[in-house]
This record gives sequence, C-alpha cells and structure tokens, in this order.
Amino acid sequence: MTTDHLYETETMAELCARQGRIGEAISIYRSLRESAGDAALRTRAQARLETLESTWQPLRETEVPPADIPLPPEPGVAVLVGEDQITVAWALPADTSPLALDILVLQRTGAGIDTQKKLLPLATATGRIGLAVPSVHSATAAAGTVRAGKFVPLARSGA
Repeated sequence: MTTDHLYETETMAELCARQGRIGEAISIYRSLRESAGDAALRTRAQARLETLESTWQPLRETEVPPADIPLPPEPGVAVLVGEDQITVAWALPADTSPLALDILVLQRTGAGIDTQKKLLPLATATGRIGLAVPSVHSATAAAGTVRAGKFVPLARSGA
C-alpha cells in the first residue's frame, strides 16, 4: 500500500471515526480504497465507506437560504456563522474560471469538535450560499479557482 500521507491508514481512519470526525475518516478511507494494492484492503475500505457515508451529510446537501450579508469587495470572501447555519459571500474577478469555494467548518459533537472541509464549484463570480450546520462552532472559507486538480485561493475569509 502506498499513500501520499503518513497518517492515511485504517487505524487513523477508525480513530477519526470514533472521535466523531466522520469527514476525515471518509477522506482517509477513500484514499485507501483508491491507492490500495491489496484487494482485501480495498474491499474493507469500500464497506466501511458505505457505512460512514450513510450517516454523514456533506455540506452541499445542506443548502438553505443564505443570510443577507453584504458581498465583500473583489476579490473577497465573508463568512457569517449563525445558529446552526453559515453563510458565505464571495466576489471574484469575472474572468476567473473555474470558480470554487473551499470551506472549513468546525462542529461541536459529543466527542468534541469535528471538521468538515469541502470544495464547492460555483456558478457565478459573486454570490452567497447558506449551509445548515447543526452545532456549528466556527467556519472559514476561501474563494478561487482550480488548476491541475488543486484549489488556488484568490481570497480568504478572516479567521
């Protein structure tokens, strides 16, 4: 088995899952499934992924009407954390393509704080998105583009 990261192991994935960090566990299992040379490991990773993904709701599937926050100056990103919801507003140069948001959300869980990181494609250079996030603790975002499969930020929200 080869991985790009020292900690991408079944043990680390299970540790993340037991701590309530389901998004991280899913990410590790996806990497293991794709990079494993061993068929048994690929099968175990796929089975565990199906279980974890059935209980986890990715950010884009939780869209709600955004709060009415001002659009930031271009290029810019603003994040408003409300009760069980975040709103992200962005403004990028019109010639930016493809457009994307990289969002990091911290949620309170029974086991502590869980993180979800999500790269969302955008249809417009300016706008707002609202996401339902139960027990949200905090959030940060970056707006930019994707080049050679990597996110390139053009603006970041304040910490």
